[in-house]
Amino acid sequence: MYLIADVGGFFGNPDAEMLVRWYQVGAFAPFFRAHAHLDTKRREPFLLEQPYKGIVRDILRLRYRLLPVWYTAFRESTVTGVPVLR
Repeated sequence: MYLIADVGGFFGNPDAEMLVRWYQVGAFAPFFRAHAHLDTKRREPFLLEQPYKGIVRDILRLRYRLLPVWYTAFRESTVTGVPVLR
């Protein structure tokens, strides 16, 4: 199973629209991190122009609200062996 982990990709320079979509899907994945290679443009959310900055801020807030769900799912997976995503 492929999981979204490296939000923004590692190589290349996604445009703001693609980066926002990546954050939106990544927020619902068990493992989530913004990541890039040294040779790519900086892509921290605070560097985005509006409305993209606000959209990413909102999705990150949702991600943090979901952390108890993820922690519970990982604990259940550890104890019972059921997949985190099912």
